[in-house]
Amino acid sequence: MTRILRIDDEIESPTKGQEVADAVTVLEVPPLKVYGVRAYWITEEGENPLTEVYADNVSSQLERKAVIPDRTDKDTIEDKMEEISDLRLLVHTQPWEAGVEKKKPEVFEMPIGGDQVEDKWAVAEDLLGTEIQVSDVFEPGQYVDTISITKGKGFEGPVKRHGVKTLSHKTQKSNRKAGNIGPWHPDHTRWTVPQPGGTGYNKRTELNKRVLDLRDEPGDVNPEGGFKNYGEVQNEYVIVKGSVPGPAKRLIMFRPAVRNGEYPENPEITHIES
Repeated sequence: MTRILRIDDEIESPTKGQEVADAVTVLEVPPLKVYGVRAYWITEEGENPLTEVYADNVSSQLERKAVIPDRTDKDTIEDKMEEISDLRLLVHTQPWEAGVEKKKPEVFEMPIGGDQVEDKWAVAEDLLGTEIQVSDVFEPGQYVDTISITKGKGFEGPVKRHGVKTLSHKTQKSNRKAGNIGPWHPDHTRWTVPQPGGTGYNKRTELNKRVLDLRDEPGDVNPEGGFKNYGEVQNEYVIVKGSVPGPAKRLIMFRPAVRNGEYPENPEITHIES
């Protein structure tokens, strides 16, 4: 994280038009590689995969995560176009391009915009084997939802894990525990009772994070010696207002905000603290 100065353009803000300071998160975003297309069709059990088409230039690093068959099924998709309900891109991350020690990529699906399956297939054919930049999907000023795994804090008691009130020193021998763990009947401890256990390391989605800028000049944001626990940014990066879940070097996924309407135009950043 770092700090920036920008011209406030928030709607109905009391400081609109003035220079304000914001805490921001800098996220390095190497391009995603499209290595395949997956077709879905409707069966008696619901929507299930029909077939997959893979690119010819599949990265050797992808073999660490998935098994890529040698065959391709373009003919199956074209012959059964009327039966296909949806097409989705198969993409993988490229952490080695970000200077991260991780070698195994993450693999997931991406939806394709459009209503007609034929139009989606035309787009998928053009994107197969290419890279998707973050600037191809998002733009400055847009609101996004961030999805990531939170920091793991290990084994913790109920006070830190659930926010239970500490007991008085006159109550029991221990004051950092639940005062009562249940009634006599039923004679078992219910799952609702706050108990100690593993804390953190949960998948969380945070809504309406504003993208303040998309840049490809790392020199504008890299502090001297690099970011703590990360190093220097080497690729295109995103500046997001506020914090995001998880520690440094952990995968963070973006999606267009699902609970937001119109957003202000391109923010004007006047200074980035480095």
